[in-house]
Amino acid sequence: MSPQTCVQRTWVPAAAVVAQERGCTFLAPVDGAEWSEGTGFYRGFFSAFRVRAGRDVWFHFPLPTLTERDGAPLCLTELQLLWDVLDGARISWATVQHGGMERIELIPRLTSPASVPVPFEPEPEFRPWCPVTDRQLSTFTLAPPLPLRFGVQLCVMVSAPEQDGTVRFYGAGAAFGTTD
Repeated sequence: MSPQTCVQRTWVPAAAVVAQERGCTFLAPVDGAEWSEGTGFYRGFFSAFRVRAGRDVWFHFPLPTLTERDGAPLCLTELQLLWDVLDGARISWATVQHGGMERIELIPRLTSPASVPVPFEPEPEFRPWCPVTDRQLSTFTLAPPLPLRFGVQLCVMVSAPEQDGTVRFYGAGAAFGTTD
């Protein structure tokens, strides 16, 4: 495949994330909000989930997917995830799904993703009403790029091996390119 040119990036906010496993067996209350047990806590700035000890929970980000631009076929070149974890929770697997039956592993199971910190700069005015965060950005480059025919979603497994742990998602993104 020849080199790619990035033609479009897209991001979805944290409210787009969907937990695959739900209910009080998998998800504990978040930040003391009893009503969030089993479902998670969708906030304006992030979506938070408290995974029960000894559980793994899949989270899915559906991403708007262009399959062609100006008549030229597109490929998926990169995915990104903005996240943080607390209390022993960890991201333990990541994949991309394409067309409902094709799965590409982004990081092997039981492997943490590489990430870089993304602090708030400047510190936002709303900080007194928002928990302290340690946002991380993980970038997954596809080699080779994935030629697209269908929609894609980023799939992330979060594990809480020894105690209940929290994951916060701030959004997910994708980059699409053409082959030259």
